[in-house]
Amino acid sequence: MTTEKQQCKHLIPLFKCLIPSFNSSFIFREREMVNVRRANFKSFWDKYSDKPDTNSMMLNHSAEELEASDRADILASLPQLHNKDVVDIGAGIGRFTTVLAETARWVLSTDFIDSFIKKNQQRNAHLGNINYRVGDAVGLQMDSNSVDLVFTNWLMMYLSDEETVEFIFNCMRWLRESGIVHLRESCSEPSTGRSKAKSMHDTANANPTHYRFSSLYINLLRAIRYRDVDNKLWRFNVQWSCSVPTYIKRSNNWRQVHWLAEKVAAEDGAKETSFNELVELLKSTWQQGQEAWDAKLDDEKYVWSEKIFSSAISSLPSNSTFFLYTPRTISPFCHINAHSLAETFNANVWNTEIVPEYYRTSLTKSNNLKDQRVRFGWNETLASSVKYWQQKEALFDVFIATEFLSTSDDNTIRQVPKITSSGAKFFTLEPVDEVNEGAMKERLQKLGFTLESFTDVTDQAVAAQEQYFKDHEHLSNEKVIRKNWVLLEMSATN
Repeated sequence: MTTEKQQCKHLIPLFKCLIPSFNSSFIFREREMVNVRRANFKSFWDKYSDKPDTNSMMLNHSAEELEASDRADILASLPQLHNKDVVDIGAGIGRFTTVLAETARWVLSTDFIDSFIKKNQQRNAHLGNINYRVGDAVGLQMDSNSVDLVFTNWLMMYLSDEETVEFIFNCMRWLRESGIVHLRESCSEPSTGRSKAKSMHDTANANPTHYRFSSLYINLLRAIRYRDVDNKLWRFNVQWSCSVPTYIKRSNNWRQVHWLAEKVAAEDGAKETSFNELVELLKSTWQQGQEAWDAKLDDEKYVWSEKIFSSAISSLPSNSTFFLYTPRTISPFCHINAHSLAETFNANVWNTEIVPEYYRTSLTKSNNLKDQRVRFGWNETLASSVKYWQQKEALFDVFIATEFLSTSDDNTIRQVPKITSSGAKFFTLEPVDEVNEGAMKERLQKLGFTLESFTDVTDQAVAAQEQYFKDHEHLSNEKVIRKNWVLLEMSATN
């Protein structure tokens, strides 16, 4: 891929012929801006270069309490690395390099602070399959199709929007087919949350960190379409997004988020995305879109579906594990109150969101309410979420959803019982064109379910929405979904 700086270099002769005065000033300012930005970043980390330890790596005075657990969380999320080639970018003193190298065939460990790499080499001197390189992640040079895993942990938050887009393009170029990129960032706030006592950030000087919305990273990974030298088009299959558990348990922070994405062939008819297009989306379009949804959803007092589900689920046992699925396809306000369920049933609750912007608002609510029984994850589809939990061999006691049957294909519906325990209860609130219990019962039987209860809740659902919008005055212009609504209770036949 031709970088923006390379493009400018190729255009210099043309600019000189056409408008020499503009060329000289424009190129000078562009280079100066890049140099100043990288100098600020380098200066920021140079303050910690004489302390090549865990606290400096995590910019947290309490890092020693977190480090082992945090590292275990991240490593447990990675694919099997036997006979694989890995690049660890922003590796620091080698917190992850050691374990990566113990499994992988070969590891390139890079950081732009010399003292950090020296410490890294010392602690990993017993391993012979690691190469080390001192240099900035932005300028890292590697061959195309040369690695199976690009691993980062707190990197893009130190890059500008332009550098972030360029880095993601480079990840795509460096990875082999089916290669994986792991990213982890502090989203919306530092890893220490709002605590100044724990943070090692120097409050007297500017902090060059970009605490972007989690949704922006998901959107960027999903949007990129990269054309290689063989004219083949590639994309990332973003497998999941979730919070790092240690930071929830130790710091009540749901905004430490990581992602796993696989390099796959782009879909038929896909078009290559340009560098400038993605920068504009990241810098402005997606940011503004998220802010608009934050304004609507961050102050949500309750969820209207609570009034529909409450009587049906009242007899569920306490101390259960709940899996929630809320696609919000018909309306962004049609979802489930995970925090209310956790409080009512003393339940551990996992909620799968499929819209990045709604996922981000759910993390905000979690950070505000600080109920550690509640976790949110993002997956592109319910099928992807089921696969994620199958890999973890997890079983849930209760499955509650909105639009489960109306948004899922038959194969996905059949897979859901594989992540539920024997005797699990299933509930779903469905918008339907026709209230037909017989047809619904027949369909569910074919999908491996027994219909235990079928209730027409159209009047209640419409009334609940009307009251919800009255109680949330800033949503007065939103529309009530005036369809037929049915509430189903089911059990798996197998």
